[in-house]
Amino acid sequence: MTTFDSSWSPTVRRIGDLERGDHYYLTDDDQCYFFGEYTARAGYSHSSTNQIIANIKKKPSVRGTPQWQYKLKDMRRVATAFRGAIRPEALPTVTFVPIPPSKLRTHPEHDDRMAAIARAISPHADVRELIIAATDRDPLHESECRLRPDQLAGCLQLDETLCEPAPTRIFLLYDVITTGCSFRTCRQMLEARFPGVLVGGLFAARRVIDHAADFADFDIDL
Repeated sequence: MTTFDSSWSPTVRRIGDLERGDHYYLTDDDQCYFFGEYTARAGYSHSSTNQIIANIKKKPSVRGTPQWQYKLKDMRRVATAFRGAIRPEALPTVTFVPIPPSKLRTHPEHDDRMAAIARAISPHADVRELIIAATDRDPLHESECRLRPDQLAGCLQLDETLCEPAPTRIFLLYDVITTGCSFRTCRQMLEARFPGVLVGGLFAARRVIDHAADFADFDIDL
């Protein structure tokens, strides 16, 4: 088991100019926040954040096995971090919208982890699954073909039964922000439905890119 390390912090951080290049669908007006730094393809033992993400992404098929307790434990950890990022007096003004999973609710591998984490923030939180999957698709992190926001929008739909009363401020919630495609798509859908609404993103972690590797093939002799 990985020991706690600096890859994860309970203090929320904003994706700024230095980090935004790792998430190329984000623009400088996006308000996106995170707690941990996740290294893709490095395995769960690489860091505390990698372990947290690996645990909460455990599939519904492991329910009832010893692995399930680790998923629930780290879902609670993420919910606690999210709760700490919102001032108690601001909570009544925020609507939490989980970015939807890749599978329909009728699919056996449908994973409602983000909705469950959102509900665990507070019994008084306004949690709405305003955006839902319209069709089954491969998870973005498992797909060889990355979707663009316009393509992803065709896989999602708004749940009109949950749109009233209109929210005034929305935080989209997800586990890991990679390219920012899901956030961009969902933000655009919500802003089109609720003109003037403020939409930010709150993520357990952001995917980090090792830019030093970009220069690994260069032998510079000074």
